[in-house]
Amino acid sequence: MEIKKDQNLIDNILVFFYSINLIVGILVHSTIGASKPILLNIQLVLIIIFFILTVCFKRFTLEQLVVGFLGISVTLLSWKTNGADSEFFYMMLLIVGGSLINPRKILKCTAVITTVMLILLFSLSKIGVIQNLLFWREGSMRQSFGTVYPLIFAAYVFYDIVVISLNTFSNQANLGWAGIVLALAIFVNNTTEARNDALSLLAIALIFCINFSKIRNIAHLTKIGLIVANILAVIAVFISKIIPNQSNLYYVLDKLFSSRVYLQSILFNRYKIGILGQDIPQIGLGGQTVNVQAYFYIDSSYTRIFFMGGIALFIILLYILWKFVSQLIQLKLYRQAWIIIVVMLSALTEDSFSSLGVNILVPILMCTKPMLEDSFSSLLVGRTNNRLINLHRLLN
Repeated sequence: MEIKKDQNLIDNILVFFYSINLIVGILVHSTIGASKPILLNIQLVLIIIFFILTVCFKRFTLEQLVVGFLGISVTLLSWKTNGADSEFFYMMLLIVGGSLINPRKILKCTAVITTVMLILLFSLSKIGVIQNLLFWREGSMRQSFGTVYPLIFAAYVFYDIVVISLNTFSNQANLGWAGIVLALAIFVNNTTEARNDALSLLAIALIFCINFSKIRNIAHLTKIGLIVANILAVIAVFISKIIPNQSNLYYVLDKLFSSRVYLQSILFNRYKIGILGQDIPQIGLGGQTVNVQAYFYIDSSYTRIFFMGGIALFIILLYILWKFVSQLIQLKLYRQAWIIIVVMLSALTEDSFSSLGVNILVPILMCTKPMLEDSFSSLLVGRTNNRLINLHRLLN
């Protein structure tokens, strides 16, 4: 009993540090008039403290040690030897640091903080306390609602819905929640014109219209979905090499994805592929509404990880995602598995999955199967029935 109390205390301390880190991370991507370098430094220090406390007070499995060591080593070497962005290093610290904390505690904390912060930023921007940056695309106004870019606000809404959905619902259909998510998808599309995030929210709404417990071979179908998501992740990196740049398909895809295919072909021409990451200067639109000269930005999370984090990190992160979803399938948490598959698909064209502070799922991605089973026991299919059967056997 004392050991359990001590573990709960340690978990609560770790969740506290993670909570402060999450708040600061959201502020870094906001228009609140604080010094961004100071906020970013606070965020990074909090991540380091979070990681050190986990290493000191938690016990990792052999797989977590090996994968965590490889991920941290690769990102540290990329940063220190090749001048790559340190963002991936700190992301790996969060992945490893969060891997032994009760995932539902992390998800509940994340859901509350993110929801409150989004409402706060939205409200402050609408009453003029902070800037609501406005952008225009083909005559349509796009609002940022207190963040530095419309896509940032949309990404936070999407990930917030993902976190709430992962933590709350079993395999039964829930049309009420599906309606709420659908309404948010329409709101995001109409106000920020973040089409990819709106489509991802629509996919989550559709997932909640399905009763997974009544679908035959759902485990096999979910495994196929995971395989397809991983294949598409690789295709997304090499899409500009696979499709001839003079073909009609190239033109259609480039127009559909707002010149992303063209920018990716420029990326291949300018930079070489390496095991380790590299520094790739980017010029984006975030934080300013004026026209940007020589715009160059990598939108696909997988392409960012592959080039800026390196081939090794790309493989490590795909393995982490594969293992995480596979564990959800083994535990018959099919709705949760499909929600993560939607996240993987959204990363094909959006950078939010690879962005520190925006991807708020990071701390749960390397949780062990026993921890997931214990944490999500109330949602597990057949768990309650098995307990009743065991009780009946004991009584008889």
